[in-house]
Amino acid sequence: MKIIPVLDILNQTVVRGIAGQRETYQPIQSGLTRSSNPVEIARALRDEFDFHEFYVADLDAIQQQRLNLELYQGLLEAGFTFLLDCGLHFAADSQPLTKMKGITLVAGLETLESPQELKQLVQNWGAASTVFSLDLKQGKPVRNRSSDNLFATINDPLEIAELSLQQGVNQMILLDLANVGTGLGTGTEILCRTLRSRHPALKLITGGGIRSLDDLQAQAEQGADAVLVASALHDGRLGREAVRSLS
Repeated sequence: MKIIPVLDILNQTVVRGIAGQRETYQPIQSGLTRSSNPVEIARALRDEFDFHEFYVADLDAIQQQRLNLELYQGLLEAGFTFLLDCGLHFAADSQPLTKMKGITLVAGLETLESPQELKQLVQNWGAASTVFSLDLKQGKPVRNRSSDNLFATINDPLEIAELSLQQGVNQMILLDLANVGTGLGTGTEILCRTLRSRHPALKLITGGGIRSLDDLQAQAEQGADAVLVASALHDGRLGREAVRSLS
């Protein structure tokens, strides 16, 4: 089981995400550092837990299509690699990132224009550097409502997952935004278990609502290969020994 710490970025600051209500997000209050600067937060997590790979949700880019290129470069220069959700609509939107080694692109259902754009991203970046994020809210898909988006016509998350696999995806994030930061669990357990049984080779990443070592172990039992974690690392619910026991 791999733990991937989350950096939710808003106004170039790490914020605490709660239930997908982005208008209420506030700068992170961490027990590891007084800073909310992304590089300083990443360094604090590395010092405490020996993390080197992160998941970066650039909410500035997701909401306003404004890439924080200098921020990404700063993280890379500090020695970190990361999965990056920067609100891609089209495969061509990723062009400014092509020379940044150490980034794995996250293609989010929330913003992606179509399955065809997902296929093009996989072709451009390779399956090893592209992750499809199956974005949900209270179990329902969160989609770009573009008229040409086949994803927008499908209400069953499992069907969306299967369609994404047809585009060449072999890594997938299952994320219910309503559960993020709530400590109530991921809410994607059944979907994770079903996809694991159907596609044994698929890399599955879950997250949202993780409180404890027991929660992480439960995700592993459902078939998750990795779990996204944020709040529990900063408020002490997940300590160094618990994290290392899963490494």
